[in-house]
Amino acid sequence: DANYLRTLDSSIKRNTTVIKKLKTINDEQKDGLMDELKSVNLSKFVSEAVSYICEAKLRSADIQAAVQVCSLLHQRYKDFSPCLIQGLLKVFVPGKSGDDLDTDKNSRAMKKRSTLKLLIELYFVGIVEDASIFVNIIKDLTSLEHLKDREATQTNLSLLSSFVRQGRLFIGLRSHGHESYDEFFKDLNVTADQKKFFKKALNSYYDAVSELLQSENASLRLMEAENAKVLSAKGELSDENTASYEKLRKSFDQLLRGVSSLAEAIDLQPPVMPDDGNTTRVTTGTDVTPSSGKEPSVLEPIWDDDDTKTFYESLPDLRAFVPAVLLGEAEQKLNEQHAKGREQSSESNAEQETEVHDNAQTSSATEDQLEGKADDVAKDSE
Repeated sequence: DANYLRTLDSSIKRNTTVIKKLKTINDEQKDGLMDELKSVNLSKFVSEAVSYICEAKLRSADIQAAVQVCSLLHQRYKDFSPCLIQGLLKVFVPGKSGDDLDTDKNSRAMKKRSTLKLLIELYFVGIVEDASIFVNIIKDLTSLEHLKDREATQTNLSLLSSFVRQGRLFIGLRSHGHESYDEFFKDLNVTADQKKFFKKALNSYYDAVSELLQSENASLRLMEAENAKVLSAKGELSDENTASYEKLRKSFDQLLRGVSSLAEAIDLQPPVMPDDGNTTRVTTGTDVTPSSGKEPSVLEPIWDDDDTKTFYESLPDLRAFVPAVLLGEAEQKLNEQHAKGREQSSESNAEQETEVHDNAQTSSATEDQLEGKADDVAKDSE
């Protein structure tokens, strides 16, 4: 209601302060941020609010908080949603997100992934009403032109796997063990033609990257055979050959993980690489990294962000959180204490015996001295 909005604070200073907080949306600050948004009138600052939301670096854990903030603004300002959708889609348009730059490619890949997740969640709650925006995104991600760029291929495989896992309804797949989700998804406006497009595009792309994987596997095995001949003849590989092999092996392993992840997402069997048993992996025992530092960084599809990676890889010491008795260490410590007590007791007894023996020797020597003095006195008296 426009009349209600006029009763709220519409000052530039207050609105600017609140809008800037949209750049750091997270679950911890969500409630306070929403209370502040309810107290101001952003009618004249909708575009600024959208720009800050689009710039926010959202983690996977922050997506739901961002959805609730966007939902509140969507309910209050009619021009918010069209402006937000347009701003978020710019991330996927070539040249709009700094695609021509070689720096910070990982950050841009993460930005695409979080933005795609946010768009899907916004579609689930009705802020995004047309599923056709995902048609254009998937059409670009599954373009075979991107297969020429290995880093773009890795990024697109990760994005497509994430898209399918989050929105299985888009390709007509049921959610395993979540029948309530399927009931909810029935009311979403995804047409049969759109589902057919998504499924066909994903399967075609999967076939293409599988062929690329087979080709790279053949190149890797050929290089392994050549390296084996060199090793047999000279006993060692040159630094150049070793670096080339390690680079190709790393590229193959990353591509295999990406293709396997996509296969699992769309309920297909992961590709199986042929093994003729004639060659083995040839390596120096350590991964060689070019000293020039120009090797492109590739998005790892396993983790959504650094926080998730830290959560799974940086394991805490259970002794700091779990009582020792539950870890079976208390009984062990008690036994150690008993053993230590017995050792100390035996040491004390040994010391006491030594002291008694020394005292006995001292008293015997004293008696001998006294007897000697008595004899001297008797001789003197005589």
